Amino acid sequence: MNEIRLIRRRLADAGDLPAVLAVGESPDMYPAFTFAHGAAVSGRNAIAFAPSLPPVSGGAGHELPKPAGDVYEIADDLAGLASALSMRLRESAGLAADAADRSACENAASQAERITWLLVQGN
Repeated sequence: MNEIRLIRRRLADAGDLPAVLAVGESPDMYPAFTFAHGAAVSGRNAIAFAPSLPPVSGGAGHELPKPAGDVYEIADDLAGLASALSMRLRESAGLAADAADRSACENAASQAERITWLLVQGN
């Protein structure tokens, strides 16, 4: 989670549009996040179709295990980062001289807001 806080600090310190965009891009992490997402979906699907998976009803005698507190802390930190990124991108869109930059910032801000919403809903 130190990496999340570091990125959030870099975002807060970004002084202009190129700096905000550079923080939001993190090209060195893109493949890792992409593959992690694909692996998470594949793993979830594999478990969902496993014949021995108990019913997920959560009914009497079938309480679902609760995730460890760390999961919620990480989700909160990521939601905070996504929210901060969305705000900075919206600010940057208002300052961008180029229409394509404004559009890119607005689109990326919308996606960051969606990530925030999804993470908060999960809590």
